[in-house]
Amino acid sequence: MRVPALRAAFAALLLATLPVLPTAATAAGPTPAEIAASASVPTTAAFVATAPAANAFEIASSRLALEKSQNPAVRAFAQKMITDHTMIGEHFVAAFGKAGTGLTPPDGLGAELGAIMDKLQGESGAAFDKDYIAAQTQGHQAAVGLFAGYAKGGDNAVLKAFAADTLPMIEMHLEMCYALGS
Repeated sequence: MRVPALRAAFAALLLATLPVLPTAATAAGPTPAEIAASASVPTTAAFVATAPAANAFEIASSRLALEKSQNPAVRAFAQKMITDHTMIGEHFVAAFGKAGTGLTPPDGLGAELGAIMDKLQGESGAAFDKDYIAAQTQGHQAAVGLFAGYAKGGDNAVLKAFAADTLPMIEMHLEMCYALGS
């Protein structure tokens, strides 16, 4: 799969869930272990193109949640996402600097994740909370697949170790999403 196509597929997964938020936000999905078991191995180029944008989306949408949500549980989750994903981003930059891939990670969120942010910015109250939780859930499901796939078969040892080291935190975030959505 081409790198832009993988980024588009990741964003499409998030976008596709937003119209059906009442069920997506409240129903627990596949476990992290189930996602990891079925994850395909992305290329290094796809991993480098997708992971930073997904991480930036987690931070940006969570900052928005701190501005918009009045729900203490959503706000606490959003703060944890900002803290943890800021650290993940720093670890990615460090690993990427050592990886010697010759690739350049993209800047920003990209059009698809930007569209999700636009949708969230236009919402408030319970509708915002449901859409934010759904976007976080779908984003973390996709991230578990991406990181699990690269951890099990990535061809760059440094990035493979980064993916393996980061995966447990992302799996924990997914479980938190399920709990928050129930």
